[in-house]
Amino acid sequence: MIQNPKDRYLINSILRSSNILKCFIKGKGHFKISELACELRLDRSTIYRILLSLEKCGLVEKDKETGMYSLGLFAFEIGNAYLNRIDFPKVSKPIMADLALKVQETVHLAVLSGTEIVYVDKVDSPRPLGIMSKIGQRAPLYCTALGKVLLAFQPEDELKRILRQLKLIALTSNTIISKKRLMAELRAIRRQGYALDHREIEEDVECIGAPIRNHLGDVIAALSISGPQRKIHTRQEKKFVNSVVRAASLISSKLGYMEVKEQEGDGIGENQKKGESKQRMIFFK
Repeated sequence: MIQNPKDRYLINSILRSSNILKCFIKGKGHFKISELACELRLDRSTIYRILLSLEKCGLVEKDKETGMYSLGLFAFEIGNAYLNRIDFPKVSKPIMADLALKVQETVHLAVLSGTEIVYVDKVDSPRPLGIMSKIGQRAPLYCTALGKVLLAFQPEDELKRILRQLKLIALTSNTIISKKRLMAELRAIRRQGYALDHREIEEDVECIGAPIRNHLGDVIAALSISGPQRKIHTRQEKKFVNSVVRAASLISSKLGYMEVKEQEGDGIGENQKKGESKQRMIFFK
């Protein structure tokens, strides 16, 4: 086996330290020296000396009562610094391209900007006739799938502030112009995890949008597909919804988000109803 010429410059103690730290991210959060020695097939004195150094750096912490070691605050700070530098449009691009190819429709990535959305990236439909839009273009919050997703997952106080500023103007015969009806739809979006635009901004265009979360669980963007009503609003709609939700979840996971389902209030002006669920972050990758 041919080794990398650079391997001769590697420092064994650092490699062993890395292997110890990797043990803590495989599921079990606390280890005794004997457990790490068994896991890594190293003698206890070696493990002890490395742990002592890692503890001095803040990368691990020792429980004085149990003698067990766990990751330290500095390990979290390093991980957080990595996550903060991630360029989410760059991370999203290949996933958007795969989604566009799969559904044969235009894919948009948007963020909240005041009372509007801004398209920060797009992948055109592979079909000759796709949706006409451009990066940097703005669109309303209340009548787009992207906008409704971004609205639905706002904290309650921020949502109320935005709604006070919104003027609901009918752009098509399907546009929601009642704030009461809009609130009801936002609650449904928050429960189901995706939004639909049934010809609400353009007469023959329908969209499906889903949230993108960062490592803290905050919704920082939304992903959508847009296509003709005759294709989206069919028996295939659920299939399209699943594709969009999966793609948005994949982007979120690459940003460090991991989700579980838990029973909790929807955060939009009413108490939790039986059977509703909310996503939350449990750890970052």
